[in-house]
Amino acid sequence: MSDPDAPTFPPDVRRHVVRLAGDFFLNTAQVITSAIDTDLVTGMIFLAIVRANVRHMLDDPELALAYFEPGDRPHEVFRKPVSVYAIARELRLPYETARRHIGKLLAKGLCERLGDGGVVFPPEVNDRLEVRQAVATNFHATVRYAQALADAGVVATCRPGAEAQDKAAYMPREVVRLSSDYFLNTVALLTTNLGLDLVEGLMFLAIVRANTLHVTLDPTLAATFSGLDEIPPDALRRSVSVYALARELRLPYETARRHGRKLLDKGLCERASDRGLVTPSHVHARDDFKASVENYGRITQAFVNSLAQAGLVLT
Repeated sequence: MSDPDAPTFPPDVRRHVVRLAGDFFLNTAQVITSAIDTDLVTGMIFLAIVRANVRHMLDDPELALAYFEPGDRPHEVFRKPVSVYAIARELRLPYETARRHIGKLLAKGLCERLGDGGVVFPPEVNDRLEVRQAVATNFHATVRYAQALADAGVVATCRPGAEAQDKAAYMPREVVRLSSDYFLNTVALLTTNLGLDLVEGLMFLAIVRANTLHVTLDPTLAATFSGLDEIPPDALRRSVSVYALARELRLPYETARRHGRKLLDKGLCERASDRGLVTPSHVHARDDFKASVENYGRITQAFVNSLAQAGLVLT
């Protein structure tokens, strides 16, 4: 019996798929974090809290329908609080760092404490104008990403679920939920496979994206360097400054500088002649990196499958 999550695209496009995914991740994550006016790290923590609060609901079709139907909010009793410790452990963050970022969310009214000390997101956040706009923007960005993946050969290995037509009314919210899971699975891959914490993982992803974004956007270069063993040479990579990374991730400069230093110490990036950061080709050629590329192919295939089961049909 075949594995439904196994990549269906040929091996020679896996690097291209990872580059597309990195661009999608950072662009759409910034849309979400801009909507709640916070940095990307706090935004990822917010997504982790939301997922933990409603994960049990999404396993129940009736509760899931109540959650995603426009205008309806899950009753408070259905939300399960999550501890700061659990969030810190999931994202490989020091407890104090997680506590500080959750403090930002509490101050903005984006989460609240319950009697047992756990945190939940208030359902009324879904009704904020900026959040509704972000949901719509995320939906269209996901459609474009899914189309780019399809053009590269990554297509769903399953048919839309029987209930897909019923989901049309709340498709954008469903896509946001699926995208959030995809983002957090991306973070888990970075932190687990490479032994990085959340901030280091986001920094690393942003460095890799900046180094080869022009390759991703150039059809000829993308095709030339698309396979697992077809790694862009160092001469083709463009360095990125710590300042640019701090601005992109909405991090304090000193935080970005400190974590950039950690990545340098771990040998995951180097300084270019202009003092910018670059992840050299020999790092991408490491066996553990190749394994990560293959694993990310499976994560991406599962994401495409989930979009199809939710009723997203490309035209």
